[in-house]
Order: sequence, then C-alpha cells, then structure tokens
Amino acid sequence: MNILAVDTATESCSVAFLKDRRLIAEEVYTAGKTHSRHLMAIIEHILDRCEIAPADLDGIAVTRGPGTFTGLRIGLSTVKGLAAAIAKPVVGVSSLAALAFPLAWTRTSVVAMIDARRGEIYHARFFGRDRSEPSGKARVSGPEEAAELLPAGAILAGSGALLYRDVWESRRPDVRVAPETAHVIRAASVGMLAMDRFENKAADRADVLVPEYIRKSDAQIHLASC
Repeated sequence: MNILAVDTATESCSVAFLKDRRLIAEEVYTAGKTHSRHLMAIIEHILDRCEIAPADLDGIAVTRGPGTFTGLRIGLSTVKGLAAAIAKPVVGVSSLAALAFPLAWTRTSVVAMIDARRGEIYHARFFGRDRSEPSGKARVSGPEEAAELLPAGAILAGSGALLYRDVWESRRPDVRVAPETAHVIRAASVGMLAMDRFENKAADRADVLVPEYIRKSDAQIHLASC
C-alpha cells in the first residue's frame, strides 16, 4: 500500500511516503515560511525521489488539527484537492496523536502539547496500546491549568512543552520534557497512524473532513463580540 502523508499543523511542514508500513522517504521543513509556498514542491520532490506517480498512491493522510488555523487550512485543502484529482481516499489524523506517536514505546503517559499562542497550549494525554486518539478530550488552556492536569511521571512533547518548560519545572518536577528530537510533528507518524484505517477501508469523506481547531479563531471571537 502506497501512502502519502502530510503535516502542516504547526510552523514545521513535513511530507512522507510510506509503502506497506515502511517509511521510504520523508522531508521536514522547519524554516517557518508560509506552507503554501513550498508544500506542493515538497510533495512533488518526495514522489519524484520514490519514482511514484500520484495515480499510484492508495491514499493520502493529513493532520486535521489542532494547530495553526492557516497551516491546517493549507494542508487540508491541498490534500483534498490532490485526492479529488486522482480519486484516492483521505484520512485525517490528530496532530497531537502524531506528535506523541514516536514516544509510544514508553510505559508512562505522553502528553502532546502544541503552542496555541495567546498564552495557551493545545494538549492531550496518550496512554496504552492504541495511541491514535487521546485518552480523554483534547484541551486548550493556559500552562498553569495544564500543569495541574498532568498525570504523574508524564513525558511532555511538542512546542508547548518547550515553550513553558519553566512552568513544568516549578509546578510539576515529577514530569519530564522529551528529548529535543521529539518536538516536531513527523509526516511518517501521520502515515503510520492512518495505515489501519486505509487497510480497513475506513477513510474520511473528503467533503466533511474539516480542521479541528478546538477553539474559535480570532475572526470568530471578534464577530461574536460585535
């Protein structure tokens, strides 16, 4: 099974090609420029490297959120457009689950944290065998409130974990921040998390696959206050 996987949920951008649960190629772009400027070029480069035509793909996986509103819209619209053009299924994957996936080998809880800006973070706990979905609802809150909710001995991963390291150290010395390599979402993880659903023919309907923002956008908040 040939799967293209894409992540644009945060400031980084990642594209990977997987074949039968094996990672064949992956590129992670961390320069922080608008994803619309380079996403299609990365996709084309990955497919060229792997000598795969778009029509030879069996499906495309993409992060559905939470994350930056602009990044999620770019990723989902690009993937949905490509999938429609080649008539292939799409699977949306939690960006928090993709962030936690490389730490699935741990015996303790992993809390994935993404900087939500405005002094808040998106966060969710992952524990147990199936880490495709969080153990409980994903939340958005300030770091102090998040610290109170952390399970004992948890490992923290993501931009939010790094940004508020001083909060965890002062309020929750029992938890630890993951190694430096664990704080960027990898498209390879997105593809691996989507693989079971592709194999079970449980893809998302592209017309109803929308970003999961968790909180309202600034424009929605402003409109509601008018």
